[in-house]
Amino acid sequence: MDQLPNAVAYGQKSWSTPQARDWKGPSGRSMKGEENDLPNQVKQSAPTGQLNPDWVEWLMGWPIGWTSMESITELDWRDWSVDPADEDEVPRVATGIKNRVGRLKAIGNGQVPQVAAMAWKILTK
Repeated sequence: MDQLPNAVAYGQKSWSTPQARDWKGPSGRSMKGEENDLPNQVKQSAPTGQLNPDWVEWLMGWPIGWTSMESITELDWRDWSVDPADEDEVPRVATGIKNRVGRLKAIGNGQVPQVAAMAWKILTK
């Protein structure tokens, strides 16, 4: 479960890929009668609040707090075997999160760490 395709294929819940526009909330757009973007999926499981960038970081395989503007003293890497929202550790939605919009835009335009690691290996050869 240490790679995104495995988590998607074998996880209990399949989540949509984050997009830079997710900070706006549910899109209201439908695809074949289903609203299947990430904010809509999260809204079904947690109807109040706004998409939490800490949870989206976990979803994308980044350490929790990675996009925070505050200093990171310790990296909180978690695998996909347990959703931290299901354990009441990192909620899917929250309110009053500092820099929430900018953080979600960065995550939605970002890449999973494994892609960055591969790019680093290729570029340093």
